[in-house]
Amino acid sequence: MLTALELDIMKVVWQRCPITVKDVQEAIHASRPLAYTTVMTIMHRLYLKGFLHRKLKSRTHYYEPAVDFADVRDAAVSGMIDHFFHGSRDKFIQFLNQGYDAEREDVREISSPVALDESLL
Repeated sequence: MLTALELDIMKVVWQRCPITVKDVQEAIHASRPLAYTTVMTIMHRLYLKGFLHRKLKSRTHYYEPAVDFADVRDAAVSGMIDHFFHGSRDKFIQFLNQGYDAEREDVREISSPVALDESLL
C-alpha cells in the first residue's frame, strides 16, 4: 500500500519514464512544493520497496516503474474492501450504489450529515 505522497510520485513516474528526481519534483511542485531531498528520499524508499527500478547514467539516477498502475490500484481497492467491508465485494457494491439512488435529491445529499454504517466496522 502506498502513502498519498508515494502515490503522487508514482503517478508522475507512470506518465513519464525514465525520469529523474528533479523532473518528478518539478512535475508535482504545483500541488506539493517539496524539497528535492524529500522527493529523493521517497523515491529511494519506493525503490527499496520494489515499486521503482533505477539506473545510474553519468551520476544521475533514472527511475522507471517496477509495478503497473493497475496492480497498485487493484491492491488498494482490495485493501479497502478487506478493511471496511470485511472482504465482501457485494457490500462494497451496495455502498457504491447508495450514491446513485434516483429518488435522492442532490441538495439533500449535500446538506444531510453522512451516517456511519456500523455494520461495516
